[in-house]
Amino acid sequence: MIEKNKATEFIDTQNSLNEFVKKLDGKAVIGIDTEFERIRTYYPKLCLIQVASSDSMACIDCLANLDLSNFWELIYREDIEKFIHSGSQDLEIFYLENKSLPQNIFDTQIAASLLGYPMQIGIKNLLMDELGINIEKSETRSDWSKRPLHPNQLQYAIEDVAHLLELGKSLKKKLKVKGRLEWCKEDCNKMLTTKTGLMDQENAWKKIKGIKKLNSKFQNIAIELSNWRENQSAIKNIPRKWLIDDIEIINVSKMDPQSLNKIKLEPLMNKHMKESDIENMIDTLRNINNFTKKRDRNNKIKMIPNYKLIIEKINTFIIKHAKRLGITQEALATKKDILLLVQGRESRLNVGWRKSQLNKGIKKILKQDK
Repeated sequence: MIEKNKATEFIDTQNSLNEFVKKLDGKAVIGIDTEFERIRTYYPKLCLIQVASSDSMACIDCLANLDLSNFWELIYREDIEKFIHSGSQDLEIFYLENKSLPQNIFDTQIAASLLGYPMQIGIKNLLMDELGINIEKSETRSDWSKRPLHPNQLQYAIEDVAHLLELGKSLKKKLKVKGRLEWCKEDCNKMLTTKTGLMDQENAWKKIKGIKKLNSKFQNIAIELSNWRENQSAIKNIPRKWLIDDIEIINVSKMDPQSLNKIKLEPLMNKHMKESDIENMIDTLRNINNFTKKRDRNNKIKMIPNYKLIIEKINTFIIKHAKRLGITQEALATKKDILLLVQGRESRLNVGWRKSQLNKGIKKILKQDK
């Protein structure tokens, strides 16, 4: 259901884009979303940008050879607030397109989590619960790189932003009543300083299942191999697992140094992994200081005595406090947040509104278990 009294445009010419940017100039708030394709590529291919203001909406065709510089300049203006929903992938796109992130972001999914909604609530369910608005989500698996786009695709795409302003306004009002609007601003700003996805390529290895269970020697090899894969996948612009999958990274990392040439006999070669790539990979592995290079990956932190018991007590305290606040435990603190805190590392529980909510109780627990 598209919001009434809003003109909707499909923009695929430079003149229409320039005119739309003029319409947006002077708006205090806009809603924005993106559609992209990354099934066959390393880098996401931006296909469509959906934008809504108080009186207009548009789908911008990013495959129409448009100069988007004026549009990006407007999006990056700090005096314009941008409403998004679950915006981490949108922000990744913005970063890859512009090498920086826009400021003044309000994520309605973050806002909803601070009002008691599930952390990962989708836009469809949130709109229904918050505003009683039902939208279609039948085109979730669409190929957005194909042209022409089907009318159903455009309907789906524009509905993702059509009600964002109304939704954001409703959530903000409730946050303000509960005294949590600043909490939301803090968490949205944190999102802008947290590297994720292709903004954090050097930590891509952390997503490989089983890598943290390896001993330090094999783990360092696997990390170097992951870094090599990341670099080569970016050069070829193919999905990283098309080159070498995670299981193969784990297996190769555990190979005896004298047996590296056997890699050539293993079924690693595919249409993307050529013999020259395998030679390059072997050279990379041999250059890891004879497999003795030491790295501080912060995964061998010396733990305080009784740390498991302390973590359990803090977790119990947080569950109870989240219940008092009427939000999920994950919205207040994740298990990783608690672990980082106990390890004496940088944790969200040490700063901002979470510190003011939890510090007294956590200090009491730590004092009792000294």
